[in-house]
Amino acid sequence: MYHGLLALLMRSLRQDARRLHNHVFRLAFVAFIYLSLLFSMLTLGPIGAPGLAFFKAIALLNAIFVTCAGIGFFATAITEEKEEEILGLLMMAGLNPLGILLGKSTSRLIQTSLLLAVQFPFMLLAVTLGGITPLQIIAAYVALLAFMTLLANVALVWSTVCERGGSAAGLTALFLGLHTLVSVYAAAISAGLGRLGLSSATWYGSAVMTVLEWLGDSCVYVRLDRIMMTGFNEPVISRQVISNSIGGLVCFVAAWMLFGPAMRRGSMRGASRGLVLRPTTRIRFLSAGRSWGLPLAWKDFQFIAGGYPAAIAKLFAYFLLLFGLYLLDFYWGPAGASLGNVAGGYVVCMVWASAIEACILAARIFHDEVRLQTLSSLMMLPRSIPYLAYSKTLGCLLGLVPSVACLFLGLLLIPDIQLDWLLETSLDPFTWGVLLALTIFLHLVALLSLFVRWGALPLAIVVMAPITMCCPVGQLLFLVAGRPGTRDPAGALAATITVWILMGLVCFVFQMMIAARIQELSSKG
Repeated sequence: MYHGLLALLMRSLRQDARRLHNHVFRLAFVAFIYLSLLFSMLTLGPIGAPGLAFFKAIALLNAIFVTCAGIGFFATAITEEKEEEILGLLMMAGLNPLGILLGKSTSRLIQTSLLLAVQFPFMLLAVTLGGITPLQIIAAYVALLAFMTLLANVALVWSTVCERGGSAAGLTALFLGLHTLVSVYAAAISAGLGRLGLSSATWYGSAVMTVLEWLGDSCVYVRLDRIMMTGFNEPVISRQVISNSIGGLVCFVAAWMLFGPAMRRGSMRGASRGLVLRPTTRIRFLSAGRSWGLPLAWKDFQFIAGGYPAAIAKLFAYFLLLFGLYLLDFYWGPAGASLGNVAGGYVVCMVWASAIEACILAARIFHDEVRLQTLSSLMMLPRSIPYLAYSKTLGCLLGLVPSVACLFLGLLLIPDIQLDWLLETSLDPFTWGVLLALTIFLHLVALLSLFVRWGALPLAIVVMAPITMCCPVGQLLFLVAGRPGTRDPAGALAATITVWILMGLVCFVFQMMIAARIQELSSKG
């Protein structure tokens, strides 16, 4: 029954070891760590604890990288075989479900863990800069490895159950958001119950407080924040490490148990419709309906952005987030509950939600055409490449309407908001600098999605990080506009116009590169 259990896993690891670009990618990651260390030594030398400041930035970058890898890389472990309809062939070759899961998911987990492993010796050099101890570095990397184990196996469960990689990635992102919220709420509830006098002396009080403490400590971001505190002297094997490792093991076993039923109910109809409803359903008003005048925009809005059902689901989730923040402020706020108190935090959450949605859509905008090799057929239409690309972009942008609408709603809820502040913020060069970085990143994700089948989003993060640190745009903005409080209006306007020009040039260059890559792929098809 278990003959050849590790065959697919060993084959995947051997292929990874023989591919030159994988080793070049890891070497580039190490080079980025070394350059960041050199940059911190030169710029943060006079400041106290430069090693701690450097390690905080790298640890946060690693946490974001692991999160994006879970959403965009681990979640496609099984769904890519379903979409290409070769999972049945693997079963016919004598591979059992456990061997397939080890070969398709555990191999990816090992490959991604190597990116953290190659960093570790260089991160120990941060100790020489001061402000951090080897214990903090070891604890941080153990916490990240445990979190990666949990996220990889949660994504494996959804990849086993779902028919499409997009659905698996979305459900993995939903789990990650819920896991973070549960951890925050559990910590807040535990503190509130402690102030109300719930004692651990009784068995039920002890059980409730223990569960809340474990839930509150299960989030990797909370753990990293605690590790970065001065005087950290806690054990490396923490509650977060134990809970995440056990959760990952449970999820792997769950994926193993669900593999057979998922295979039996799996369809061979080819590409899935996703969340798009059929017009024969009872809620037919949410179905895709007839095509618009821009058929590609209609297609991408319905099949990539999720259409009307996904828009309503996102609106409900964002309003639920606002309600949750209101309840948190009502029970544990210092001055009573009001929507104005939570408006600022809600705006920050919606900015992040809009940015994450945009990144996911950028990674998927050309994915189906590349995977199904339909670019050559698409190019046979009497339309130019810019028309095709901009039509698809418009369809994806329509999927951002719920998050952007909730963002403006949060701005309206801010008490005593003034038009002068909005105007000043809209013309602030540093606001446009952040938009410039986001624009570059979205174009980079879309471009990389034309080169790699999976993982364009985490790969773009690794490529974007050294560009952001080495780019002199931030220093140029400070030079022209001045620092806050001493800013010259004329200098700020000149800096804003400079950023506008840079944004136009960046968009032009990247869009030309995307068009050239689309032309190359269509000629091969």
